[in-house]
Amino acid sequence: MGTPLAKGPADYPPTTRAILDAAHRVVLKRGAQGLTLVAVAREAHVDVTTVSYHFGTRAGLIEGLMDHLYGGLVAEWIEELQHLESIEERVDAYFRSIRAMYADPESSQAYFEIVTLAMRDPALRARLARLNQWIVESYIEAMLGPATPGWRTVAELTFAVVDGIDLHRAIGTDLDYPVEDVLQLYERLVRPLWAVEGAAGE
Repeated sequence: MGTPLAKGPADYPPTTRAILDAAHRVVLKRGAQGLTLVAVAREAHVDVTTVSYHFGTRAGLIEGLMDHLYGGLVAEWIEELQHLESIEERVDAYFRSIRAMYADPESSQAYFEIVTLAMRDPALRARLARLNQWIVESYIEAMLGPATPGWRTVAELTFAVVDGIDLHRAIGTDLDYPVEDVLQLYERLVRPLWAVEGAAGE
């Protein structure tokens, strides 16, 4: 499964990956507005022309960062799902991955910073939409198979709720947001839907 780009994160040469890692650190330190070619070059200890050579513009750097952060991570999750035989095992693995994501505040911070940028730029917004669509389709194919009836509705519901919980968790840190209680309730509600779709695909 490929990302929306011809090249995925695994195909990047070491210098490109190092620059993207530096871009990630810049986002975490300075937010989306601080993500400039100069700032990334300084963080990566390279000349700004090197960053320009690999990504062209700031928009190109942001697009590369989108793939770098989420394309590789999702590929790892999908690899795990594909080695599990039953739908129950795959759903268990899915929720483990969600809990791992929620346990990593930096992951959410970077995502929401990128969303902030994308909402102000039509091209980046379209790019992020394609990446999100790829994530949903890849997950469902790994969970249920490529031709399962009704998979899209269940998938979109699942990811919309997961993103919503993550957003409330991120902004409700000081209010002791009950993320685990909410996630447990959601898991009880959604498991029967996955079971039905899984049975339909077998």
